[in-house]
Amino acid sequence: MKKIGILLVALVFVMGWSFLLSAQEKAEKKDIPDRGFMMSAARDGIFHVEAGKLAVRRASSEGVKKFGQHSVEHHTQLNEELAKIASTKGVTLPKKMSKNEQEALDRIAKLSGPDFDKAYLEMEIKDHSKDLSAFQKEAKDGKDPDVKAWAAKSIEAIEEHLKMARDLSK
Repeated sequence: MKKIGILLVALVFVMGWSFLLSAQEKAEKKDIPDRGFMMSAARDGIFHVEAGKLAVRRASSEGVKKFGQHSVEHHTQLNEELAKIASTKGVTLPKKMSKNEQEALDRIAKLSGPDFDKAYLEMEIKDHSKDLSAFQKEAKDGKDPDVKAWAAKSIEAIEEHLKMARDLSK
């Protein structure tokens, strides 16, 4: 009987301790300003790198292939910069894109030739337009000065990618 009592006390202690640690982790995640933006930007950056790689392999137009390679290089650089910032903030960034982004990539991966080029450019225009709004909002309203500065600096690259995609789609 005494052993059962000791086990119950130990069990209650362990459960209480794990609950406290879990609550502390959740509180820490919420306390990191601009964490959501960093997570979203990381997933999106991975998406653009993978989409660019696909364009290099599948595009029929040399211009679209070059745009894809440019996207790979530029978004890889942006991803690395974000990863450095996130690590100083204690944020672990995702290693893969969102489910919706993966599905979009899977859809265009089935295409080839001019059909691929058209779908890829439409996807890039749509996504970079969305990105531009998100980065402008972060640059204006962000709380963390490092993340806010990175977003502001990245706007030029997003605008450039958007212009390139639009020009190629004409």
